[in-house]
Amino acid sequence: MSLPFVLVHPADDYACGRYRLRYPAEAIARAGIANPLISYDFLPLDQVAGLAPDVIVVQRVLERDQLRYLARLRRELDAYVVMDLDDLLTDIPRENKLGRKFHEDTASRLREACSLVDRLIVSTPFLAQVYGDWAPEVVVCRNALPSNVWSFPPRCSPALDRRPRVGWAGSSGHLGDLKVLYPVVRALADQVDWVFMGDIPGALAKYSAEVHPRVPIDDYPRALYNLRLDLAVAPLADCDYNAAKSHLRLLELGVCGYPVVCSDVQAFSDVPMPGVHRVPNDPDAWIEIIEGWIEYPMNLWEWGSALRAFIESHWFIDGRVGEWVSAWCLGPDLPALLPCVVR
Repeated sequence: MSLPFVLVHPADDYACGRYRLRYPAEAIARAGIANPLISYDFLPLDQVAGLAPDVIVVQRVLERDQLRYLARLRRELDAYVVMDLDDLLTDIPRENKLGRKFHEDTASRLREACSLVDRLIVSTPFLAQVYGDWAPEVVVCRNALPSNVWSFPPRCSPALDRRPRVGWAGSSGHLGDLKVLYPVVRALADQVDWVFMGDIPGALAKYSAEVHPRVPIDDYPRALYNLRLDLAVAPLADCDYNAAKSHLRLLELGVCGYPVVCSDVQAFSDVPMPGVHRVPNDPDAWIEIIEGWIEYPMNLWEWGSALRAFIESHWFIDGRVGEWVSAWCLGPDLPALLPCVVR
């Protein structure tokens, strides 16, 4: 019996395209469950017809030519079509430069795209609540890490004769989220070595021990691990756009062996994890918890080790491949740690 064939169209070769389409497709192929073909461009319809895919997976279809292509594909071919969505594209904060890349009528375009697919797949329950009624059905399939990209040697116990290394890494799209850290970084600059990676404001850089430039996505996992943090911070502004975010940031930091202090917002509270402490977006609360934690460097190391072990056991994508098989309708449901939510 031949394996199902799935044609996968990531919208980009960055985080969304990789975590939501490329990495799941590669995991499904490794498991021998289906044969995926990844193409970053829509193929001519006569070529698609010749390939005869059982399932076609698209992502973030918003351009007019893409919408026309999708409509024609539905008329002329018999494949099951699903679309993946990983962000609240209809409510991007002004501070986020990502919003400049989208259209003023993004909502109507996205609603049209949802109407042209058999199923919408999203990364969080919040996205399912917002966009679920736009598609025939919606499935929540959470982000996870590819072990071949995010596997590192365990960390040695910390040196006790130096200041703790506390740090953050991110892109320019998160600059608005950093605002809560301004007074925190200033207040603790004489107690910790602040370490940042990415584009950060001068107001933070001036109090930092190290500022590392942003790196290409292929280099990011190793660069994050090489920051050698004792404690990571993950601030996130409390808004709908961030409420729709997944816990991917916690996974990336935690698998490096870093315990995490993060904002107490919906994106970080959906999935409880050891070694993660959530605090309100109040600078005094951040200062208090960081001062308390850095007094016990061995505890930090133990919490980071526990978080790393938890992620390796529960949040590597190969251990959750059944969720993607089910979400992409490639076969019968397989055992999974957390089943997809379908309604």
